[in-house]
Amino acid sequence: MTKKKRPINIVFILLMCCGFAVCGQASMDSLLGVLQKTNSRTDKILLYLNLSAEATEAEQSLAYAKSALELLDKDDEALLRGRVYQSLGRAYVNHQISDSAISYIHQSITLFEGIDETRLKAKSINYLAFYMEQTHQFDSAKKCYNLAIQLSDSINDRSSSALYHLYLGNLLNINGDNVAALRHLQSAHDYYNQPERADSAWISYNSLAIVYDEMGLYPEALAYYLKAYEIIDKKNDKDAKLILANNLGTIYHVLGKVDQSKEYFAQGMEMARAANLKMDEAMIMNNLSIVHMEEGDTLSAAQLVRQAHAIQLNEEANCDLAYSYEGLGEIMVWQKKYDSAQYYYDQAMQWANTCEMTGCQTSIYRNMGLLSLKQRNYRKGIELLQKSLQLSEKSNYLSEMKETTKELYNHYRSINDYKNALKYQELYSNLKDSLFNAQSTEKIARMTAEYDFRREMESLEYNKMAEEMRLNEELREEQSFQNSILVVLVLTTLLAVSLGRSYYLLQNHNKKLTALNEEKNTLMGVVAHDLRSPLNNIKGLISLVKMEKASLTPEQSHYFHLVDDTMERMRDMIDRVLDVSVVEDMKVNLNLKKVDLGQTMNFVAGNFELLASKKSITIHSKLDTEKHFIFADYNYLLQVIENLLSNALKFSESGKNIFLNVFQEEGSETMIIRDEGPGISEEDQTKLFTKFQKLSAKPTDNEQSTGLGLSIVKKFVDAMEAEISCESQVGKGTSFIVRFKSAVEEAVV
Repeated sequence: MTKKKRPINIVFILLMCCGFAVCGQASMDSLLGVLQKTNSRTDKILLYLNLSAEATEAEQSLAYAKSALELLDKDDEALLRGRVYQSLGRAYVNHQISDSAISYIHQSITLFEGIDETRLKAKSINYLAFYMEQTHQFDSAKKCYNLAIQLSDSINDRSSSALYHLYLGNLLNINGDNVAALRHLQSAHDYYNQPERADSAWISYNSLAIVYDEMGLYPEALAYYLKAYEIIDKKNDKDAKLILANNLGTIYHVLGKVDQSKEYFAQGMEMARAANLKMDEAMIMNNLSIVHMEEGDTLSAAQLVRQAHAIQLNEEANCDLAYSYEGLGEIMVWQKKYDSAQYYYDQAMQWANTCEMTGCQTSIYRNMGLLSLKQRNYRKGIELLQKSLQLSEKSNYLSEMKETTKELYNHYRSINDYKNALKYQELYSNLKDSLFNAQSTEKIARMTAEYDFRREMESLEYNKMAEEMRLNEELREEQSFQNSILVVLVLTTLLAVSLGRSYYLLQNHNKKLTALNEEKNTLMGVVAHDLRSPLNNIKGLISLVKMEKASLTPEQSHYFHLVDDTMERMRDMIDRVLDVSVVEDMKVNLNLKKVDLGQTMNFVAGNFELLASKKSITIHSKLDTEKHFIFADYNYLLQVIENLLSNALKFSESGKNIFLNVFQEEGSETMIIRDEGPGISEEDQTKLFTKFQKLSAKPTDNEQSTGLGLSIVKKFVDAMEAEISCESQVGKGTSFIVRFKSAVEEAVV
């Protein structure tokens, strides 16, 4: 079953026809207000024409156009009459009243020809193309679009020309001529992708992405989808965001990122229901049903397909019925109701042929072929699969070719026809490699990660951090050398926060990469080099202070050693980030040693005293003087404790308490970190250790949360063969419990 992507709907057609004007109720009210005060018949006609153009409801648009016609006089100039006829023609097209539409559009064309009004003539021909599309006269529609483009180019009307290129490109894409579609869409994109038209560039980005998606050029498709989404996200255009949510859902599903796919489909479904856009809702239901089908959830898939089909029947969405009929056919195949499946496939093919939906035809032919094979009609099944393959090859639908060659290979292998099985296995392998080779996979992973990374970085409070750094630098210059160590401590604290955030963001960046290559390693090297530089500077300053030990008080000397130890640990953290085996799939390289768990917890608690005091939070350490030895990687153990304690601080209100405890039980050493925060709901507890998962609770002092911390904790705890659990009640705080195997004191490593 093919997924349906969205180029542009009728609302955006109307918007583009009025030059991307800000159409809306406020604008309509303004025009109506002027209309009430106008006595001039001509002015009233012009106002009605504007109202007809801005109305998004077909009934309302037609009513305003008719009002303009009623005021028209036979002696009015040709330009005014032509505009009225054009408005009526467009309104009848949108209202799907064919005879009237054709009559008024042709009258307007004749009038515009008589007065040499090329721009308006091209516009009327464009509306005629709309009519041809509605009535499935696709060759005539293409001729009309091409003529409108030629006329616009002849008077250097680049705006109209780009719009007609866009319409023609989308039609060619639906009809399977993707090479020509790309040419026209690129012409449109060259116009829209300019700074002064940045707000509307998402439309050409989206249309190009659809073609690249269907041709199997996934890196290019994803890049354009993400660019389009960035534009509409900044505008907060909900209608446009709905289109992009569906399209991103389809491509992420193809790329195997099912969770992201479902997330975008869920966004789209929510927006469609909120705006009562039934057709959009049905489209997303069809697409989401495919995800459920592939997961084996046939019940959910069947429910969604039937709901989508009911909506499309009710809304008389003729062409779209091809998708839901095909889905119903697949449901019947699973239920082994082969006669019903054949009926639904026939209905789907009828609409796909009528609407010349090439991508849908290739999928239906394949499903009909598989149905024939199940019924042991091998000759017919092979013929249908070959039709699917030929059609997808002709239209450059590489993903459809891949699926069909796989089915041909499976069939020939099942009947021991090894010659043909080998032939199609090679074709399938080559297509799969071309679609998902290392280079394209790396590009996709990098684009996705960089997109998420960039959006995460934009949320950081750069200005606030820069101001703090500037003030501390001024303070350092004003103080004496002896007090400079205190400034170093402040700088180190700020740097530690920055490095912590950067570390989580880098982990976020790297976890999403599915393959490693030299380009990524180079990028990581640059980041690490930039992080090492300030550390080396501070280490140099510390070396200078070492030479003046006599001038330090005991308290300053204590803090000095803490800073020195922290610098070494942070440099080690950077080295671990750069370790290829860690970046790839988050593998952990352990360096197990005998460690005192209680002493380590005390050490971490001391490092967090300063941050806790800033929020007036008290850390209570119930750690006895007994030794609590475990085998652990010291650095990873530190990160586990730091992440858990950092979260406790982050989600606790000012004046609350945090309790640390460690004790021995049944051959294990158990540590507990308990806070008095908001608690974690039962639903959120099921997501606790998931990668990049942000929960409903929010930090209490605008701290940043990337959703990485607990997934890293779980990874390190599992690697050290320990167990982690959570106990929490909403409103009563949270306890994280980690159980390590005890290490007997004599077994020194």
